[in-house]
Parts: sequence; C-alpha cells; structure tokens
Amino acid sequence: MKSILMAGLLMPGMVLPVLAQSSVRISGELDAGIQSYKVATGGTINRLQNGAFAASRLIFSGTEDIGGGLSANFMLELAPTVDTGETSRFGFFNRNSWVGLSDQKLGEVRLGRYLTTSATLLCQVDLHWCGSGFNGTGIMYNGDVATVGRWVSGSPGRGGNNNEGISVFSGGNGTAGSAESNRKNNSIQYLSPRISGVQAKLMVAMGEQRSGAANGSGDHAGGTVSYTSDNLFVAVGYEQTRPDPLWNAEGKLGSVGGTYKFGDLIVGAIAQYETASGPAARWTRAKDWAITSAYRMGVFEPYLKFGQHRTNGVGAYGIVNGTDATVVNFGSLYKLSKRTALYADFVTDLRGSNGLPATNRQDPRQITVGMRHVF
Repeated sequence: MKSILMAGLLMPGMVLPVLAQSSVRISGELDAGIQSYKVATGGTINRLQNGAFAASRLIFSGTEDIGGGLSANFMLELAPTVDTGETSRFGFFNRNSWVGLSDQKLGEVRLGRYLTTSATLLCQVDLHWCGSGFNGTGIMYNGDVATVGRWVSGSPGRGGNNNEGISVFSGGNGTAGSAESNRKNNSIQYLSPRISGVQAKLMVAMGEQRSGAANGSGDHAGGTVSYTSDNLFVAVGYEQTRPDPLWNAEGKLGSVGGTYKFGDLIVGAIAQYETASGPAARWTRAKDWAITSAYRMGVFEPYLKFGQHRTNGVGAYGIVNGTDATVVNFGSLYKLSKRTALYADFVTDLRGSNGLPATNRQDPRQITVGMRHVF
C-alpha cells in the first residue's frame, strides 16, 4: 500500500517538468480609426477603418523544449476586422501560418506561410512594423486602385503597378491586386543564429506548378543579412521572383536599409533598386527610398516618414519615366498605458515628377484618429 502511495506522489513530479517545457500563447492587437479618405479617383470616403494604424491580428503561438537546445515552434495568425467582425478574404490564418524547429547553435527552420525577407527588413525600417500611413500599410504602400503604384516593395514588382506585379502564384497565392502578395505560401525559411550581431534569413517559396505550366513556375527566393547592436540595425536584402500564371514577368529586388537610435530619437532609411523583364512588364527599372523617424517624449511619440518611388516606364496613373509616388506621412501616438494608445495620422501621396497629379487623378490623402490595443 505504501509503495502505491509513493508512486502516486512521485508520478506528478515526473510529469510536471515535461508539461512545463511546452507552452502556448494567445496574443494580438486590435486597431480601429475614424478616417476621412480622399480617393485618388475622386471623392472622399468617411469611414470607421479597421487597422488604420497597424493591422488587427490574433496570434496563436507556441514552443516545446525538446531538449539539448532543440525546440519545436509554431504560429497561426489571423486578421480580424474590428469594424465588421469578419476575417480576411485571403484566408483564415492569412498573416502567418507555419511550424518549425529551432536549435540554439544551428538556427531555425520554418515551413508554411510568411512575409518575404525584404518585407521583414522594410517593416523594421518603418519603425512601427509597417503601421501608420495609408490604411496602416506604413512604407509598404501599394496604392488604392489598379493603376496606382507602390512606395517601397516587400517583393519584386515585376513591372506591375499596385499589387498585380507582386502577386506570386505560389500554389494559388492570391490574385492580381492581392494585398497579401508580400506573404508567400509554400515557403521554406531559415533563420541563422545571431553571431556577433550578424544574422542571415533565407526563404524559398514554391509555385507548385507542373513542368511546362503557362508562363512559369511562380517560384520565389530571397534573403537578408543584418547586423544589430545596441543602437544600430543595418541590413541588405535580395529577392527574385519567376513568372507565373497570374503575371508573366520576372523580377529582381535589391534593398539596403537600417535604423539608428540617438537616445529617445530613432531614425531609419531604406533604398531599393528593381528590375523587371517579360511580356507583362510595364516598366523594366524602378527605384525608391524612404526616411523614417520617431521621437519618444513621455506619453507622446511623434513620427515623420517620407520618400519616393520612380519608374522608367509606365507607372502609377500612367506617369511615364517619372516619379509615380511621393509619400509624406506624419502623426503621433499618445500612450494611455503600456498596451493602449491613441493616435492621429496624416498621409498624402504627391504624385508626378513635379508633384502634379496626372490627368483626371487626384492626390490621395488620408486623415485618421483612432485607438490601438495590444494584448
């Protein structure tokens, strides 16, 4: 009897350490703003906008300590819309969906859906993880109608305007104009360990097309190498996308960017150069740049971001061989607590080589006041 009692007491002690090595976390962010949006094609829209400063999201993530420095990890991230209660039309877990293994010495491998390595780089330079600006897109602005161009690219534009050129097929990933095209389905990712501040990130996304498919495979490959210290972050990146059934053109994208902290002031900058070739390409060369800044002064955090995008062919609004986006974005956060903040945000796109709108087009402009809560 005594031995049975001892076994009953010891077994919980044997099981609990195993359970403690595995954890699941629920986190996320909710954002909504009252917005007045002057549309590029004419007229003004007044609305309650979900994700006006930063994307609303609900995240399920977890890790299991397998032992010997090895862990199993996963993330499922969906995008709820606060204003209507719906989920994204691009899929239930459209933001992140992956499972992987990590090792303290060897790095991490992830399998699933994820942002491109260049998109991750530019969101770090944005300072608010691609928040603020047009509908919470930050410097990853892709316009509002099919003829509008982009600002800074998270994936090669392949000679297209709006999202049409960067919507890689990847086994059925999106359609022309898909706002999700900076995320790639069917991706294999590798994140190296950080050694003396240096880290590499590599990704391959498979188009999953049979040999001889129309236009091409839609395969995508990219990578970044970064250096991080206490105050400095700097990185270079490269992406290449093959033609696919949605867009018959190839694209290449090079990026260099970083941030630096001067006490409570943080500044960032990024520059990119793109090439495109193929029947669908409207332009063959493009370049862009952005400068970002934010200053923390107590509960306030004012910020300023600006930059340009220029093509050598037909860009946004039919502008030829010129600047098709000149974006200015400024505003401020007001932190009510560690997790809750109010914000006011203004952004405009002063398009055209001389800051003048193209024929029958207006400069899009947006004013938003809203609230974000992180949990």
